[in-house]
Amino acid sequence: MLASLKKKGSRKVLKTIRESRTIWLTQTGPRDTGQSDFKNRFTLHDLSRLMPIYNASGYFSVEVHGGARLHQNLMNNMIHPFEEARLFSSLLPNVLTQTLIRATNVWGYRMYPRNIVRLAVESFLPTIDVWRCFDFLNYVPNMAPVAEEVLRGGKIFSPAISFTESPECSDAYYLRVLREIVSLCGGTRDIILCVKDMAGVGSPARIRRLIDAFLQKHPGLVIQYHRHSTDGLVIPAMAAAAGAGAKLFDVTDDAFSRFYGHPPVRPLVRYLRELGYDVRLEMKHADEASDVIRGFVRKYERFESQFKGFSSDVTVHRMPGGAFPSSFEQAQKGGFLELMPHILKGMSYGNRLVKYFDVTPGSQITWTTWAGIIQRFHKEGGEHAIRRLFGVLERFFESGERLEALSQADENLLLRLYAGATDDLKNLLLGKYGPLPFGWPKEWVYRSVFGEGWAEKVREERVNSSPLSQLPDEDLERARAALEAELGRPATPEEFLLYLMHPKAAVDFLRFRQRYGDTTVLPTSVWLNGLRRPGDQVTITITGKPHEIRLVSIGEGVGGVKHVVLSVDNIMHVFPVELPEAAAARKAVRKANPASKGEVGATVTGTVWRIGTKDRVLSEGDRVRRGEEVMNIEVMKTENAVKAHVAGVIRELGVKVNDRVEEGQLLAVIDPAGE
Repeated sequence: MLASLKKKGSRKVLKTIRESRTIWLTQTGPRDTGQSDFKNRFTLHDLSRLMPIYNASGYFSVEVHGGARLHQNLMNNMIHPFEEARLFSSLLPNVLTQTLIRATNVWGYRMYPRNIVRLAVESFLPTIDVWRCFDFLNYVPNMAPVAEEVLRGGKIFSPAISFTESPECSDAYYLRVLREIVSLCGGTRDIILCVKDMAGVGSPARIRRLIDAFLQKHPGLVIQYHRHSTDGLVIPAMAAAAGAGAKLFDVTDDAFSRFYGHPPVRPLVRYLRELGYDVRLEMKHADEASDVIRGFVRKYERFESQFKGFSSDVTVHRMPGGAFPSSFEQAQKGGFLELMPHILKGMSYGNRLVKYFDVTPGSQITWTTWAGIIQRFHKEGGEHAIRRLFGVLERFFESGERLEALSQADENLLLRLYAGATDDLKNLLLGKYGPLPFGWPKEWVYRSVFGEGWAEKVREERVNSSPLSQLPDEDLERARAALEAELGRPATPEEFLLYLMHPKAAVDFLRFRQRYGDTTVLPTSVWLNGLRRPGDQVTITITGKPHEIRLVSIGEGVGGVKHVVLSVDNIMHVFPVELPEAAAARKAVRKANPASKGEVGATVTGTVWRIGTKDRVLSEGDRVRRGEEVMNIEVMKTENAVKAHVAGVIRELGVKVNDRVEEGQLLAVIDPAGE
């Protein structure tokens, strides 16, 4: 039935759901569960085995695209996002394909202008049927460019309301957001409203009450409930949503289910059927999918979160399921994993100081901010300094959030709370993403973030209306020329779109493809681990022809290099491979001298993703002004500008784009005498 409806268009599909008494399901395993529990590292080799099973299972849709997967495909999986979308669409003729798009943040982390948003949506419309769209501020005007293109293209638009539990998040507030969504979309006929419980904090009673309020106001509205499992109450919450009238639910395969993704499909379906609901699912195919997954999921154990088990305190710190594994991974790489409980507690305080929804990019801003704060206080005075910080915050809230009620020492501590704030936090507080949903924070927060001159900064730069209306269109010809200069050849439209989303990652991916070809032909075990011992071999198929690759030998390390001999279709090839310790020695870390204003040091530990600014690439010999951005370091997908302390000429650049740098590492040397 769904196959013919898919061919007839979105309105017929929605009419069928609206008029049926059936519960419909969206399978999130390939994308959101993959992100929440396995860092989006599932390979095309494994996921493509599941698509024919999903196609026969009776799902409404399969989420195969969007969120952070596009970025992860470019950075680590080396999967072409357009090739992946076309493959999955071809393997799901009876089931709708679905994406998650972050309003004007699209599949990136900054606000894109209208012409890029339109181009991004147009590019994937042929392969994506359902477009779930959210804004982390619940600022509906940010959804407008996506809604316009999706509805014009005849696909299903699914606006999502970012949900959390807090005193401000009343039914009246959510009904106001819904009213704006209905106005934007010209009614409820052509949309699926998604209640997006991204952290998994909605109690069964709260969710029932909210969905009932929505349907009392709009009886014909089709509602889908998206909920993560983090607090352990996901199945009763979904049953409550069904009782209130929700028609669609997000699920994952039992064998994919961990702690931060979505509910396992078979227990949920059994429970709903026991309650008397008709649920559209062929259980034998759900059984088959989990059997297939169990055969390969162990290969991804290294990507699971270091923090395991359900976590009821998510209702306080509100970290979304999709951010759990990557946040703990960043903490482990940064050497501060033991501080994560303090960081999560700090986030719970931060949610009360600056009020918005912790979902991309907001979740990255919150985590990066509090990871930096806790590390800074820990360096200053260990556990004692962190406890003192929390004590001051407790006294602040107990005083009714009156700074003047604190002692001078406590006040001084709070005023340096946000010292070293990231550019993304500053942009958030200046309205560059949109107005905050519950008003701007108190003035002392701005004073802490911006320091001297904060009032003038706010008065001159804060945007109190839609930032999208003030954002000029991107110069696409200039951007295309920049990409083609990087590649040394003309770029295809698909390559150009990937570059507009993630410039550095796209160029790196395209260069990788040019050098190594399509590595998705490799089985997962070989892609992740390689051929380990002489005699190990793999057979791959390229353009219909099989090829055999066999590891012959691995030589002794000489001069920091090992020579690896491979047999490819019985022809020997020798490859020199640099040893990790040799590469590390070659990249010995130099520290900046804090006493020398000409030495520019890294302000945080992260990855250099830009040297100069968006409009000006810096090289040795270039002149810079005092306060000019010299580099930008990426931490957890947030930008951190590193600025010149003096005017002068760049005499040395100690790092290059993509280098991993440590806090305090020497990045550049500026000669003031050269000015």
